[in-house]
Amino acid sequence: MGDITQPARILLVEDDDTEAGLFARMLIRKSPQCTVDRAASGGEALASLSEGPLPDCIVLDLRLPGEDGIWILERLLESPQWRTIPVIVFSGDVSRLGPASSQYPNVASSVRKPHSVEEYEATLLIVCAIVGATVSAAA
Repeated sequence: MGDITQPARILLVEDDDTEAGLFARMLIRKSPQCTVDRAASGGEALASLSEGPLPDCIVLDLRLPGEDGIWILERLLESPQWRTIPVIVFSGDVSRLGPASSQYPNVASSVRKPHSVEEYEATLLIVCAIVGATVSAAA
């Protein structure tokens, strides 16, 4: 189910410490050869991209302090290097999931964050499967 079969570098853009920790632990448990770098804001995400190395995939929350996920998507498209990085939008902001997926060509997929802890692991498994498929397709 979408295991990441090669080492992959994931940039997780998520401001919530608990959600970021859950995601990173689950991804690494599922695919130990992966690395997860985290940015808690739009500014941190762009700084991480500028400093390199570039990630194989970005998992992006839309609601962030300061510059939000849409702002990041727009900045990614402005750079020839960054515009080819596949993005998975992982957000609870349902009203913006559809537009983010349809208006930005670098968005490979979008997944709605769950409302309960019970649903969270299943949802993260879906995101991990999409990350695996996205990274394998880009290789």
